Amino acid sequence: MRRTVYVADDVPTNIELVEAVFRSDEDIVIKKACDGSELLDAMQKDGFPDLIILDLMMPVMDGFDVLRKLKDARAKNYFPIVVLSALTDKQSIINALSLGADDYVTKPFFVEELKARVYNMLKLKERDEFLNTSLDVMESNLLEKLQMLEHTQLEIIIRLGKAAEFRDDETGRHIERIADYAGLIAGEMHMHNDYVMMKYASPMHDVGKIGVPDSILLKPDKLTADEFKIIKLHTVIGSKILSGTTLPLLELAREIALSHHERWDGSGYPLGLKGKDIPISGRIVAITDVFDALTSARVYKAAWPVEKALDYIKDQREKQFDPDVVDAFFNVTEKIIQIKQFKTDERTAKPIIQQVLDGDISIEEAIERWR
Repeated sequence: MRRTVYVADDVPTNIELVEAVFRSDEDIVIKKACDGSELLDAMQKDGFPDLIILDLMMPVMDGFDVLRKLKDARAKNYFPIVVLSALTDKQSIINALSLGADDYVTKPFFVEELKARVYNMLKLKERDEFLNTSLDVMESNLLEKLQMLEHTQLEIIIRLGKAAEFRDDETGRHIERIADYAGLIAGEMHMHNDYVMMKYASPMHDVGKIGVPDSILLKPDKLTADEFKIIKLHTVIGSKILSGTTLPLLELAREIALSHHERWDGSGYPLGLKGKDIPISGRIVAITDVFDALTSARVYKAAWPVEKALDYIKDQREKQFDPDVVDAFFNVTEKIIQIKQFKTDERTAKPIIQQVLDGDISIEEAIERWR
């Protein structure tokens, strides 16, 4: 590997002597500077060298000033500096080394000594490069593993959300749409730091459905008062499932699961929170969940036309929904409708399992639909 070595000295003869020392080495390219200012200008133009052989007593800018000016640059991109100076007093040597010089050779010098010192410093430079390359590879591998771990966590969260939703929505597209809607609204409300968090935490909003009996969850008729009380418990169950975590994403999901049925006017459940006492995450998911539920077919209801659902949301501004969230929702309504159309459920209102139980389709037909 070819190495660039700058020699900075105001005496041309001294530079010629150093050139003569390394003339037989084809891997070393010598560049010259007659003072510190010329050296820095050349480095600014051509980039950092692999090593500098630096005189201390030079006009315009001496070697001490060069060491001071290069200190920060060398901290980020290391290259050795060997001082070659006629100053032999102890204080000059200490000053040069304390300013960052890696080695100190006095004039007149022994040829073999200078060669040995320069080659040792170049080996140090090579090891530094090797370590930096190794660290870069390690950091790259670590980043890749962290990204894989993050992706795995997100995948688990989405699958768990789908597991809960599967009982009355086998496609799981409801939670996909909720994630997209919530992300859009969060972005519209300039919640840039929480945009991704909202998108991936919102699919867990109904995870508490796992604890609701099918006889109630899939009931085609109107629920009794007691049955509706049990349905309401899915918010608390979801919060319980997601509690006790140290992961910010799951903590946000817990907050959403507990609060997404609260109402702006305080008449919601389970805690009867009102206005801005309701977490913003819950206020956002509340409107997306209602819109998607209204416009989706279920075993107990037909899908509403989109326009009718939009009229309902508009009517519930400052009643069921946070007015600011309603405004943000209508600012991105066109995109929300596009998502709704693109991620359609493509199935009948009656869940496939219920169709099997009712004798409408066979097990084989159910398997084929799920494939």
